[in-house]
Amino acid sequence: MWTKEQLQAINKSGSNIIVSAGAGSGKTAVLTQRVISKLKSGVDINKLLILTFTDAASQEMKERIREAISKEEGLERQLDLITNAYICTFDSFSLSIVKKYHYLLNIDSNVSIMDNNIN
Repeated sequence: MWTKEQLQAINKSGSNIIVSAGAGSGKTAVLTQRVISKLKSGVDINKLLILTFTDAASQEMKERIREAISKEEGLERQLDLITNAYICTFDSFSLSIVKKYHYLLNIDSNVSIMDNNIN
């Protein structure tokens, strides 16, 4: 079912990974399986950082992970923790870091992301 490269992405340990592939190539399925693998090894979902490029992708990722967790025996506790998990866009994660450490950056804590659609 999985290609050699997909299995590497699912099972690689000891380092962070980046999964980069075209639309419809199975990135979400691979990352979901990687998360389930991590959870089975004892890592809590709220200790993982899962970043996507779009809000839609992060919502889909969270739903797929939630669905996969619900099918796995022994992972029920993770469903309670997923609400506080960092499954979000690069932009929103970066903004949360900037807001948290605004004082070190010498900027106002009320910083926000500008919309590209402003004329």
